[in-house]
Amino acid sequence: MRSIRQGASLAAVLVITAVGTPVTVATATAASSSCEAPPRSSAAYNDFVLTYKSACATKKNYDRTFQDVTASVLVDKRNTLSVTTSTALAGAIASVKVNNKEFITSGGHGAAFQYAFHAWQKGKAATECYNPTQAGTRLDDEGQPPPYHGPSTSALYVMARSGSTIRTEVRPAMFVTLPDTKPGWGGCRSADHQPKRVPFTMGLSPYWLKTAIELAPDHDVPKLENVFRATATITSDDERHDHFSGVLVAYLQPDFTKVFSYSPATRRLSPKPAESHTSRDPMVRCTPDGDYCLGMYVKPDVLDGKGYYYTMTRPPMDYNAHFGENTIQVTSPSGAMDRGDKVSYETYVVVGNKSRVEDTMTQLHRAFR
Repeated sequence: MRSIRQGASLAAVLVITAVGTPVTVATATAASSSCEAPPRSSAAYNDFVLTYKSACATKKNYDRTFQDVTASVLVDKRNTLSVTTSTALAGAIASVKVNNKEFITSGGHGAAFQYAFHAWQKGKAATECYNPTQAGTRLDDEGQPPPYHGPSTSALYVMARSGSTIRTEVRPAMFVTLPDTKPGWGGCRSADHQPKRVPFTMGLSPYWLKTAIELAPDHDVPKLENVFRATATITSDDERHDHFSGVLVAYLQPDFTKVFSYSPATRRLSPKPAESHTSRDPMVRCTPDGDYCLGMYVKPDVLDGKGYYYTMTRPPMDYNAHFGENTIQVTSPSGAMDRGDKVSYETYVVVGNKSRVEDTMTQLHRAFR
C-alpha cells in the first residue's frame, strides 16, 4: 500500500524497539529547512521526501485545523525518544526519533507508521481496493509537490496529547477510492469492490478508528522508557464481512536493512533474510551497524494463534516511486465483522541499539507471558 506516482501513497505496520547508549547522530537530513525540494537527481532528494518535516505539512483536515502533536520521554536520563502524529496523515505516526535519528519513512499517505485494514467475503480475498487506511488515499498525493504531505481524505476529528499519551479519532479513507480509476495492486478496481453510495463516494470507509500512543510513564511497563504502547479500536458501520484483518505497519528509513526475529526460548535475536519474512516470533529491523533498531512485541495472549509478524523489503520500482521499502508490521486477523462490531489492537514498540532491543524484548516477554 505504498504508491507514490509523482506523489502517491504508502502503507501501514506494527513495531517495537529500544534505546541504547547515547549517540551523536549523523543523520542524512537535508541541510536546508526549506520546503522546496532539491532536484530529483540530487542525493538529498530522497531524504527530503522520506523524512517528515512538520513545517512542510498541512495542518488542515476538511474544515478543521490541528497542529501536529509530539510526545517525548528522556531515556536513561540522556536520550530523547519522541513520537509525532501528523494532521496531513490523519493522526498516523509520521516520525519516531531517538535524539536526531529518524526511524520512519514518510512522504505520501501510504507510508509512515499507521493502521490499515481489509474486509472480504468467503471465497474472495483481501484486496487493496477494499482497504480502509488511516493516513489517507493514494490520490491524496496526486498533484502535490514533494514531500507529498497535503490534506488527507481520511477524516480526523481528534488528535491531542495528555501527559505522555497522544489520542486520535478518525474515519479512515479507502486507499483506492471510487474516484480513483487506476487499478490497485494486483489489477483490482475500486468499482468492483465498493458500492456507489456514501461514504464510499466521498473516498471514505464505513469504519471509525480510535488510537492511543503511550510513552513512559503512561503505559503499563513504565520502567521500560525505550518502549511506547500503540493501541487502537476500530468500529464497523459496514455490512457484514466474513473476514476482517487489521495491520499496524511501519515504513522504516532506507538504512534499516537488517532483519531479525526474537526467540522467547533463547532470548536472542536471530538474523533473517532481508526478503519478505513471516514469523510467529517478534520481529526487529536494524541499521547495518546495529546502532538503531525498531521492533514490535505483542502479548502472546493478544496474538492468540492468528496474528503474525511480517517484514517486507522491496526494491525501488514504479509502485513505490523508486524509493524502495523496508517495513515491519503485525497482522491481526479477527474473523467475521458485522455492523456495530469492534476490534481492538495492542502493540509495544521498542527502539534502541540491537542489544538494548534484545534485552527489552526479554523484559516484555517476562512481564506478559
